[in-house]
Amino acid sequence: MKLTKLKNNKGSTLLSIIIILIAAVDLFLLYYFKYNNQGLPFADLDIEYTGNILNLIFTLLLITGVIFYTFFGKHGYKKGFLVGATVILNVILLSAIISAKIKLPLPNSYMFDHPLSKVFTGVLFAAYQFLQIFFLSVLWYSVIGKELVILRALVNSAVITVLLLSFTFVFINFGKINRLHKNKPGRKYNVAVVLGAAVWSHNSPSPSLAARVDKALDLYKKGQVNKIQLTGSNAPGELSEAEVAYNYLKTEDIDNSDVWLEKNTVSTAEQIRFIRDSILTKRNVGSVVIVSDAYHLTRVGEMCKFFHIKTGLAPSSLKLSFEHNFYYKIKESAALLIFWLFGL
Repeated sequence: MKLTKLKNNKGSTLLSIIIILIAAVDLFLLYYFKYNNQGLPFADLDIEYTGNILNLIFTLLLITGVIFYTFFGKHGYKKGFLVGATVILNVILLSAIISAKIKLPLPNSYMFDHPLSKVFTGVLFAAYQFLQIFFLSVLWYSVIGKELVILRALVNSAVITVLLLSFTFVFINFGKINRLHKNKPGRKYNVAVVLGAAVWSHNSPSPSLAARVDKALDLYKKGQVNKIQLTGSNAPGELSEAEVAYNYLKTEDIDNSDVWLEKNTVSTAEQIRFIRDSILTKRNVGSVVIVSDAYHLTRVGEMCKFFHIKTGLAPSSLKLSFEHNFYYKIKESAALLIFWLFGL
């Protein structure tokens, strides 16, 4: 009897070690994906970056949870749960990574101002994160001997998700980058990069896009920038955001040779990468100021930090009602959290 129990203990320990190793590999894979997906070498990994710290914390909580569950679990050691949860997590993580790397056979339509394929990838990564939190919650509730473990873990996962979104919301409103948004009077840059925004019917600029172009034009007329770079691709049946911005801009007194167009980027991350690869590297223009709406610039600043580039940040003069401002900041909170955790 003792021999059988000893063998079972050894088997449980071995299984737990394997699961711990898989969790460590998953963390490495997630880090590698983040940087590779944005065209950065893995050597650029900054473990002190906010998103990387969050990834590390969740993985360490999972690993320590497995260790304590193996030796001190109050509800017994369930191999099936550990194996099943590990398999599900890895299937979702690998599916998310693959969906980001291949062209999915999805309709060429947009949701939340993003291509449907990118939204699908984001949902997969979000599901992975939620299930990871759920998995580690089940482990820890089992360790401390709570009843209704599954229900408690579900509630705990939802609460942690809300807390993470609340943290990003506070960060967007009161973080250090937010306090640096104001462009310094008289500060000069070589190029003002206008980030793309929605195009409305009849290929007219949305108020957001128009306000961003107006801000860049104001900097140009004051002599604070020498060139204006317009960015942004298009939704089906529309002109690109850059072209619509150019049509809006060319009615002003500006030398057309001072306006550059980029018509392929479809997300903020792609536009920041374009700034790094094409403007700062290939054109070697020196200094750049990024123009966008105030609620957007905190995420932009965090992306610039991820890409290891330094730029100015200039908020447009877009006026929003309280309801619209709150909505956009909630949306930015979710987008920033997704970028922190997965580099999307």
